[in-house]
Amino acid sequence: MNNNDETPPNDNQEEKINNAEVETVAENNVEKQIEELNDKLLRSLAENQNLRKIHEKEKEDLIKYSSSSFAREILNLADNLERAFGLFKDNPKFKSEEFKDIVLGIELIEKELINSFDKNGIKSFESVGKKFDPNFHQALNEVESEEESGTVINEIQKGYMLNDRLLRPALVSISKKKANLNK
Repeated sequence: MNNNDETPPNDNQEEKINNAEVETVAENNVEKQIEELNDKLLRSLAENQNLRKIHEKEKEDLIKYSSSSFAREILNLADNLERAFGLFKDNPKFKSEEFKDIVLGIELIEKELINSFDKNGIKSFESVGKKFDPNFHQALNEVESEEESGTVINEIQKGYMLNDRLLRPALVSISKKKANLNK
């Protein structure tokens, strides 16, 4: 066969090759678009799920802490009741039989108030003997003491938590080292 005998390329074959190439490119583009859309869908679903979780957390917090302003007001009532009960306990006049029922009634009211606090997630916390923490304590004064500096030595007003949040800081006195006069 000589070069002149070669058959000219068939236009039909070239067209088939070009069509096959176009189809392959089109299929690749469609697959890319499907992958991109699938990725967008998955991201959108994940974002939606995250938003749902955030909304649920906000809803739980709203329910959990919505009563905080009411609880702060009730704490004033509890403080006054505790002060009144302290007067009754410390005064020998009220230890007689005639006041026994009154003292018992105040004790019952105090216990019921504490039970109501517990049911609603309100808890007092101990401060005396602990290191001063500005997140939980409000210092009213410093008192010279043998205790390590910065230790709470007196609680003037109890501090309270509402679930895991501070409702009211404790009003406290903190220690400071005695001045050393021996020089």
